[in-house]
Amino acid sequence: MKKLITLLFVAAILISMVACNNAGDNAVINPGIVEYKDPYAEAGEGEEGIIEVDPGAKTALNPLTGLYNMAVDRVGERPIAVSVNNYIPDSWPQFGTSKADYILEIVTEGGITRLFCLYSDTREVDKIGSIRSLRDQFLEAIYPLDPLIIHIGTSIYADRAMAQYNFRTLNTGQVTPAMWTDTERALKRSIEHCKFVGGKSIEKGIEVSKIPTKSNSNKTAFDFLSPDDTAFVPDGGSASAVHYFFSDNKKFDGDFRYDSASEKYLKWQNGNPQIDAGNNDQQLQFDNVILLFTDISVIPGEEKEDLQQVDFKNGGEGYYFTKGNYIKITWEKGDYQSNFVFKDEDGNDIKINVGVTHMGVTDKKHKETLVITP
Repeated sequence: MKKLITLLFVAAILISMVACNNAGDNAVINPGIVEYKDPYAEAGEGEEGIIEVDPGAKTALNPLTGLYNMAVDRVGERPIAVSVNNYIPDSWPQFGTSKADYILEIVTEGGITRLFCLYSDTREVDKIGSIRSLRDQFLEAIYPLDPLIIHIGTSIYADRAMAQYNFRTLNTGQVTPAMWTDTERALKRSIEHCKFVGGKSIEKGIEVSKIPTKSNSNKTAFDFLSPDDTAFVPDGGSASAVHYFFSDNKKFDGDFRYDSASEKYLKWQNGNPQIDAGNNDQQLQFDNVILLFTDISVIPGEEKEDLQQVDFKNGGEGYYFTKGNYIKITWEKGDYQSNFVFKDEDGNDIKINVGVTHMGVTDKKHKETLVITP
């Protein structure tokens, strides 16, 4: 009964907001919640496949990497964020993750992390997932970028955030042409580990739902250096490996090992390389690894469901790893609409090297688990 009342309340907010807005970019795209329905019950009509992009047209500034490697027809378009399942072992192997420009990883219920994979363009990624439901801590973290979010289902708190801040998302449990079920995988795994999207199906979902794709944001993911600038090499010490935990569930750790040949950090989890089965089993690799500590706790009254709340308002301490070295940082975000700002211990702003970034957010009680290997 409590859940039903809450859902009806959120539906009322959504309907009210639609009535108050004009059509177009200000319209609330998320459908009103009229009943509780298992989003995984839908098989989906999408299919694996890509839409080719002219390689010669990839010269525009990518706001997620700071590199000039984005298709020019994506300028002014919303980046795409996909909520990717990271439950071990059932969600592995994952697909499409190595093509992400920026991956945000935060704990959810049960000590399990989820990967929020952000892309400037998904058209040439044929399969992404498996996809999972949306949580409000990710919404707050990426709000300034105005991404088009792809997910299947939500939490009540994500519904409230979507209503309050007018998020525009593609819930593939409702926009079913954007999603499909991997039926072979479903023979051996629970259905929530078998839902996928891809470049072709996402474009179909956008067409069917008529969701606005023009961005309301001109922000980049981070304050990047210019590609022509000399790369920043931190002076805090060398870091050939980084390891920490996201929760008391030891399967969910941040494990990054520096490869000097590529000058990238390779990602591992639970002692295994984290790979993209859709890209020849390529291990996930990053130019930048950012670790933020803050207060993470169970939402009061949600102890049974173990829904988590993340404190972004008060900032905190963290670390930035790049080029085989690290520096201790402080970070702040301020209000919901603000982006992350990083400073060194003297209070000077830090610019981030161009390239692909992984940012992990974990409870500050896990600070003692951090091990940096020189």
